[in-house]
Amino acid sequence: MNKLPGADADDTSVRMEVRDDGGRTDLELDTGDALIIVEAKRGWLLPRQPQLAAYAPRIADRGSGVLVTLSSASDDWAAASVPSDVNGVPVRHLSWAVARRLLAARARQSRGQERFWLNEFSAYLKGALRMRDVADSRTYSVAISQARPERGAKRTFREWVVDEGIYFHPFKKGWPRQPPNFLAFRWDKQVQRIQRVVSAEVVPSLATALPDIPSSPTSDVPHAIYRLGPPLPGTPIPSGKPYRASHRWVLLDQLLTAGSLAAAMEGTRRLVGRELPNDADAEDE
Repeated sequence: MNKLPGADADDTSVRMEVRDDGGRTDLELDTGDALIIVEAKRGWLLPRQPQLAAYAPRIADRGSGVLVTLSSASDDWAAASVPSDVNGVPVRHLSWAVARRLLAARARQSRGQERFWLNEFSAYLKGALRMRDVADSRTYSVAISQARPERGAKRTFREWVVDEGIYFHPFKKGWPRQPPNFLAFRWDKQVQRIQRVVSAEVVPSLATALPDIPSSPTSDVPHAIYRLGPPLPGTPIPSGKPYRASHRWVLLDQLLTAGSLAAAMEGTRRLVGRELPNDADAEDE
């Protein structure tokens, strides 16, 4: 992201959750000459054009500035989903991974109050984005079959997981909006593998990201792709009841100790006080 005219860090004011008739912004950086408005979204979500258009007049009135989208979405996914400008106001995307690296690098070079406020700012952004903590043990349980993603594909869904350490699903309603830390894979009425998610991204086209999968109307759409770590010990675990192709959340410790997925689901409900909801069930913010 290019430096804005007049963007002197010593003269920049920071305002959080600023409200006017156009709505409430998450973060504003005001250099005096330019206005930077940051709209943060949780997980892979990105702001829609009408929301950005509601904030654009603030920057247009100032005469200089930029709208910044901030989330876990990759640059490629953002480029395919967010316009490059709204009513003449430029729009730029910054992924949380990049923001976190920049903040951490600056904090290491800082001392005293500057380091304190950089750490506070990082904590605020993490809360605004509802980042999933690496210690979060919620596990997403899915069924994987020996079917192939597309006719002519070299590998089956199961082979992608077992042989390549890759899992993917459509990025749409009914699926997670932010990546889980753990995935539990079921087939033959058992949880056969539990693996940590090492990295995850949303891509505009599965066929483009994984060339082994032929192009088609169902593969040339947004997908979430996960790179997986090695399998955890403790499997197989009986399902305990027929879950078929459903995908469900369960706590990892319950899954590894309860004796079956069904018992782990019940143990999770007792501990949490309710069944863990799918991220997609939450309102997009």
